[in-house]
Amino acid sequence: MAAHLKIRTEKTGHYFMHGYLKETTRYVWVCLHGYGQLAKHFVKRFEFLDPEIHTIIAPEGLNRFYFEGLNDRPVATWMTSEDRLDEIADYVGFLETLRQKLGWDKNENIKVIYLGFSQGVTTLLRWMLDATPRADYLLLWAGGFPDDLLFAHRKEYFRLISTHYFLGDSDEFISLDRVEKEKEELALKGFAFDLHHFQGNHKVDEKELTEWIETNL
Repeated sequence: MAAHLKIRTEKTGHYFMHGYLKETTRYVWVCLHGYGQLAKHFVKRFEFLDPEIHTIIAPEGLNRFYFEGLNDRPVATWMTSEDRLDEIADYVGFLETLRQKLGWDKNENIKVIYLGFSQGVTTLLRWMLDATPRADYLLLWAGGFPDDLLFAHRKEYFRLISTHYFLGDSDEFISLDRVEKEKEELALKGFAFDLHHFQGNHKVDEKELTEWIETNL
């Protein structure tokens, strides 16, 4: 019987930016894409934000593949179910290394906003649970909450973060009933969020995001 062995090796992580950290920066956004996307395309959803005020950082999942075949477009994913614990450790390490390199949360005068879309929701939460980076706002967009996410020991950490969940009424992957049920269950575990339900499908909706910005920032 073949033995399953493993070795840790170094891998290059990629990220894209809209704007850069400077004296006029008031908000830094760290935005994690969903399954089957690329960060270079995902970051474009935030290019309507003024780069003099907003700095956007979009890390990319470490796993790339062709969506339907060798002649189709390449995309990325944060993890698969195969050797999932190793993949989680890899992307948590990547995100933490990136934070240490860019230091986006070192300036206390700059508000830090984390946004995860679809698979990026789980990715973002796993890293935050592990690393507890400084955060002012947490925006979770149309993603799920796996049962193994444990919030009890981080209850005080998340209590200080303004957390919001967004779901379109035409989302083809997640229902409002499911999210409302998960919201009640997560509240008992020490994780609470405001739910925003809007007209739209499975994507980061610019109109809804703009309305949130105008209300909260």
